[in-house]
Amino acid sequence: MNMERTVQVGAANRTRQEIKAQLAQYLAQQPESKQTFHKWMKVVEMAGLAIIAGAFAVAMYVSINHTAFPGTTIAAAWFAFPVSAVPLMILEGLHTIVLRASLPSVVTGKPKKFVTGSKAVWSAWGLIATALVVGAFWGTLAWAVWSFDMALIEGYTRILGTVLGVVIPASIIVGLISGLYKQFARLR
Repeated sequence: MNMERTVQVGAANRTRQEIKAQLAQYLAQQPESKQTFHKWMKVVEMAGLAIIAGAFAVAMYVSINHTAFPGTTIAAAWFAFPVSAVPLMILEGLHTIVLRASLPSVVTGKPKKFVTGSKAVWSAWGLIATALVVGAFWGTLAWAVWSFDMALIEGYTRILGTVLGVVIPASIIVGLISGLYKQFARLR
């Protein structure tokens, strides 16, 4: 089993290196302005990572020193933490749109394929839209907790309760049905 894991990690690293090589080859064919833009965006995206790390550090500090802060501050800090990823998501989307090529990223443990052209641009717009929705949702919840706006908190509680009450059982049922279908399909 350990050997299987090593093979999977080795294949993922090889694929990641292949994607980076494809991106380098693609960038070599682009004008100097796009190459310079790519270099600058890599630096700016590191600043986006620093924002996430800073938000996490603030949330941890507030949580550890819980006696010095009101409870709403602690909750707001943790609800604001997901919002800290929004600038990085938007920057990565803009980076992809300008280059018209997807950048290597391993979020799910599997490297994504190298994509260029309109498919890369549309996926970037999707990333930006997702970032704005995430930012609006969690930012509004953080503000509601911070300001103790009970009407807004009540609405969020209802939405989250309904979504979780429907999504979790539905995903369990779909998983069971899918597993049964695969099992019966194999028997044929």
